[in-house]
Amino acid sequence: MSSTPLITFGIPAFRRPALLAETLASLAAQEGDWDFEVVVCDDAGLPETRRAVENFSARPISYHPNSPPLGAVANWNRCLELARGRWTMVLHEDDALYPWYLRLAAPHLREGIAAVCTQTVQGPAPPPLTPPARAPAARAYAPRFFLKSAFTPFPGALIDRALARRLGGFDPRWGPLADYEFWYRLACAGRVEVIRAAAAFYRLSEGQWTDTQWPVMLRRMHLLRLRIAREQFPCHPRFGRWLARFFTARAARSYARRFSEKPAGLARALRFKKIPLAALPSGWVWQVLKLSA
Repeated sequence: MSSTPLITFGIPAFRRPALLAETLASLAAQEGDWDFEVVVCDDAGLPETRRAVENFSARPISYHPNSPPLGAVANWNRCLELARGRWTMVLHEDDALYPWYLRLAAPHLREGIAAVCTQTVQGPAPPPLTPPARAPAARAYAPRFFLKSAFTPFPGALIDRALARRLGGFDPRWGPLADYEFWYRLACAGRVEVIRAAAAFYRLSEGQWTDTQWPVMLRRMHLLRLRIAREQFPCHPRFGRWLARFFTARAARSYARRFSEKPAGLARALRFKKIPLAALPSGWVWQVLKLSA
């Protein structure tokens, strides 16, 4: 094991020690002998969290309680600050990786790459998956693709640590969208590749940040899309704005189905359903966006 590991898994912990133990177990179960360390940054200081860290013996691991607590986004940045690996993943304590994750992702880590991620499955618990029989292809995720969505939720993204630090890490002003905004800046700074196989799990549960902040997220999501449109379609501003409104309308419909609350911001976003060609299938628009890159 080298003194400077190839990979750091930074885990921002907060009051879920049982789930943290599951996340650590998923790292211990990685296939092959990979050079990685684990850094746990604890924003709650529960004794059970410390014990979960002490029970992990598969790889080098360090425990860093935050006093005073930093808050969610600042804790993500704390993970980046303490990471020593050439490549770093911020892996939430309730998410996990499948055993074949590093086997798929590590071969793509090379000079000139800003980030590598796999596809992610979601749900209340990790669903059983069959590992890919052969090495899956990886495709670039262009900056303008962020008009539709980020390339991944948190789990599954290995990022160039030095580049992430130069970019200033996650911006707390974006709140729950700090990851989305950061992934976009990262894609603008270097090539991002998505491996076309699922190897990471994103847990959905009641009380998540999205559940309580979604009206704010919807508004900020549209503001971010407008910024992306300006930067990615400077010669075609009307087309860029149309794309931003089209995909925000789709997000608003999703939120309207999921939540009973109907704030004014949702009503404004739903009005984008009336823009020209709003009835087009989103898959068609996504194909046009990909062709434009």
